[in-house]
Amino acid sequence: MIRLIPGESFLEASCAFGCRASLQEGFNDFLAGHCGEGTGSNRVLQGTRTVEWPLRCSTGITAYKKRSQTNGPNVKSSAFLFITLTACAQQRPVVLAPVRMETTGDTSTTGPVSRRVFDTHRDDPFATTNRIDWPGPNGYRSARGAPGPEYWQQRADYSIVVTLDTSTTELTGSVEIRYTNNSPDTLRFVWIQVDQNLYRTGSKGSALFPADSRWGVRGFEGGYNLTDVRVNGASVRPRINDTMMRLDLPTQLAPHGGKATIAIRYSFRVPEHGSDRMGRDSALYEIAQWFPRMAVYDDVRGWNTDPYLGQGEFYLEYGDFDYSVTVPAGYVVAGSGILQNPNEVLTSEQRRRLSAAAGSSDVVQIITRAEADAGKTQPKPGARTWRFRARNVHDVAWAAAPDFRWDAASWNGILAQAYYEFPKAGTAWEHAAEQTQWTIRQYSELFLPFPYPQATSVAGPVGGMEYPMFVMVHYGNDDPASIFGTINHEHGHEWFPMVVGSNERRYAWMDEGFNTYLNAFANEARYPGQSAYPGYLRNWADAVTSGTQSPLMTAPDNIDPAALGAIGYRKPALVLLTLRNHVVGAASFDTAFREYIRSWAFKHPTPGDFFRSIENSTGEDLSWFWRSFFYTTDVLDIGIDGVSTHSADGQTFATIALHRFTSIPFPVRLRVAYADGTTQDFSFPVNIWARTDRFDAVVPVRGNVTGVRLWPDPSVPDWNPSNDTWGKPPTANTPGPVTR
Repeated sequence: MIRLIPGESFLEASCAFGCRASLQEGFNDFLAGHCGEGTGSNRVLQGTRTVEWPLRCSTGITAYKKRSQTNGPNVKSSAFLFITLTACAQQRPVVLAPVRMETTGDTSTTGPVSRRVFDTHRDDPFATTNRIDWPGPNGYRSARGAPGPEYWQQRADYSIVVTLDTSTTELTGSVEIRYTNNSPDTLRFVWIQVDQNLYRTGSKGSALFPADSRWGVRGFEGGYNLTDVRVNGASVRPRINDTMMRLDLPTQLAPHGGKATIAIRYSFRVPEHGSDRMGRDSALYEIAQWFPRMAVYDDVRGWNTDPYLGQGEFYLEYGDFDYSVTVPAGYVVAGSGILQNPNEVLTSEQRRRLSAAAGSSDVVQIITRAEADAGKTQPKPGARTWRFRARNVHDVAWAAAPDFRWDAASWNGILAQAYYEFPKAGTAWEHAAEQTQWTIRQYSELFLPFPYPQATSVAGPVGGMEYPMFVMVHYGNDDPASIFGTINHEHGHEWFPMVVGSNERRYAWMDEGFNTYLNAFANEARYPGQSAYPGYLRNWADAVTSGTQSPLMTAPDNIDPAALGAIGYRKPALVLLTLRNHVVGAASFDTAFREYIRSWAFKHPTPGDFFRSIENSTGEDLSWFWRSFFYTTDVLDIGIDGVSTHSADGQTFATIALHRFTSIPFPVRLRVAYADGTTQDFSFPVNIWARTDRFDAVVPVRGNVTGVRLWPDPSVPDWNPSNDTWGKPPTANTPGPVTR
């Protein structure tokens, strides 16, 4: 999800990272603007990671300057990053076949040779110690990163009936959960998520995040009121622990298919500001986390009982949902799934339009502006019930208002819909159905066909939040670009985590990071010529220079709120682009990434499953990559100490002294310039750094060498470009898109 300041366009929101630019810059503005997750007026530092030398994994400009003093004048302050890296973007170089590597005497003029072997550890009191990042391999999770022959997961099917009382802003209803225990374990109790308890006085989330922050409760007093809790018809006494509820079962639940029916009657007041994941604005309601939901029981941790604190998102079981929502008679309800009773809630003309939209690539108005205006000024007496059904999802959400305009179009049998109040929502929303349609088509063609029958975008007070087949997006303004980035991002979540059901509460990068990676492809296609790279790198750099970053493996609730945008979103996206474009190759990574999605669709992968899946598909041992970019906060800095030439047997060789200034190894590409104006590219594998932080690259040359440049393609995230050249360096490739 994302967050924008009210009245600010998605593209304009780049101010949060000090990089505001004009809307004409298209996607670059989107990149900088997609930053609400990482900003807030009140910053709470929590779970901070520091990694001690010899890892050289320090954060902030002060530590980087200290490194410069230690290693000599060739290492410059990270201030160079902020000045120079924003121009970097990928242009794939023409690289000649790798040449044989030889080691000769050191030619560096910067001091004695260091043969240091780097050691690593995580100085983190919250780091896991039970291998949950890398479970198996075993019968449940295979060594190739796919579900094993004995893989299992639980199932939860729901029937929900609720009534919204707009006079008291209270939601009252009941949920029946039909829970299937597919595990090999006998269960004597179950855990259920009761997220509305975030708004109880003294909740952990209210203590952790300031009241006026994005995740803060804003002084609202709420929480679940549970009036009846039963298991298989027997009354049970719930044991509440903040936003989690334990139910001790009257009879044990058998393994391999045992079933239990859990019935709960409940009510809660709808918060105006629901931690930017739900809320209300006058007559408009956006409803989520609105019923008790089963916690996940899996083969990795057993019961996943991490509380809902506000910043971390969700981890839920798949199943089928039937739900009904009773609202004032004049209200229109948009929701996850398919409307089951259109004959009862829509006029015959609206049903005709809806049927037409289902077969039209052009946008059709289901509820026109005139009809929406009448709904606002001519309230109807009584109440009306809207019924929905959603299959093979792990959650549902909905919105309701008396004056929704409703537009729709279709692609490949999928209905793309937009609901919005005008003029509260800008005229940009007249383009929202098309933007939704475009997004679903783009990701379906690139990664995996969209598996659901519809996709809905709703304008409202929530800045950006995703649920199966249903997303909440800010109001925008009159510029269509003001909402496109958010619509595109939130619907990207239909692939992560709606289809690939990772644990969002533990690993933001497997949800937000993967989705931001997808967004790079969509936005570079929507805005030709733009590049995702500069904005992603700039955001990461902000977290480094401010000292707020933490390893990607950090649980999102333990990430500094000011750095969440960088650590949860843009660094992992940039790291994946780097892996794709500069380590394993675009074609190889694209195949591997699609295979990972197919293997784990509607299942629960862990980080280790992803890592193994990519390694098995690409045929590369990437342990160094995962360790460097996911488990530490260090940055890439490889430089050139010097260049010399010599001749042997009629052949001239250049010795290029390479120096690794941090713990991060990386395969090297360099470009040599000759006196006649020509250039030649050379490549060296990452293994050159296995035993040392210095390496003499000996290459055959065809003339007088006048200059050398590391990274002919400027979209390699080297943190210190000042030491990447020698002599009169050849020109780098022209910056450009990074998703070609």
